[in-house]
Amino acid sequence: MSGPGRRRPVAFAAALALALAGCLTDAPVPTPGPSPSVEPEPTPVVTTYRLGTTAWYGGLVLTFGTATATLDAKGGPVEVKVRFDNPGQADARLGGPIRLVAGDAVAEPTRETVLPLVPAEGSADALVTFEVDGTFDVVVAAIRVGRDSEHQAIVPLVAGPEAPPVTLEPLMLDVTGTGTAGAIVAELVGVELRADLPDWGQELPREVMALTVTYHATFRSDFVGGAAFTTDNVRLVLPDGTRIAPRRDGHSHRIALLRPNRRNIIATRFEVPAPGDGRYELAVSDGSATVGLAFVIELP
Repeated sequence: MSGPGRRRPVAFAAALALALAGCLTDAPVPTPGPSPSVEPEPTPVVTTYRLGTTAWYGGLVLTFGTATATLDAKGGPVEVKVRFDNPGQADARLGGPIRLVAGDAVAEPTRETVLPLVPAEGSADALVTFEVDGTFDVVVAAIRVGRDSEHQAIVPLVAGPEAPPVTLEPLMLDVTGTGTAGAIVAELVGVELRADLPDWGQELPREVMALTVTYHATFRSDFVGGAAFTTDNVRLVLPDGTRIAPRRDGHSHRIALLRPNRRNIIATRFEVPAPGDGRYELAVSDGSATVGLAFVIELP
């Protein structure tokens, strides 16, 4: 059948589609709201500390140039420029820790820090980086080289009367004195007081120092075989009167054969209580007679 009644559903569907289209067209379009503001990252403050300090540790000489702190509220890196000089006869590396200390807070070097192997009689540069947090008080910090049980070199970032550097610089003195012990004539030349053993690349414990006495020994005799001069021929009398033998480490006294009527230069190293000042006496013996040669160490 093709009467008018058959077309009503089609007309109704078309009307419904138009109505829906109108609703969609008239729907309000949402307006974007303002974007949330982004807080800018704090700008780090860069501070450079000019250290200009040289320190001695474990046979190496460390010269500290500058320390640059790049810090914001959360902290940041402190970069220290260091030159390592090695006056020794063998390649060497720093034998103890190097840390940045402020009160009880301690910062170790970052993993990226590489401490160099310093060639014999040569030098090497390094950038030592410490990462600190926002509570670390850099202004009162100091670089410390060495273990807590040893002598430590201390380089404050800001030096002053209450925070002086501790460089551990060796003390070298010219001394004089001559004496005769039987067939041996001894003449003082010099003394050296230091906190390390350079030939071993070691730092000494805090309670002791290394004192090396250099002197001439001459065997006054016509005996062509000469005389052996060993650790039994020499002692050091400490300021409190104690007599001590040379260090028995294989390096601290060279056994010499004293040829007749020839001057021999000898260096003998002893271990003395720190800080090492006072009146000493080098006691030299030929086995039958002994002579004492006195000298005084006054610390600055």
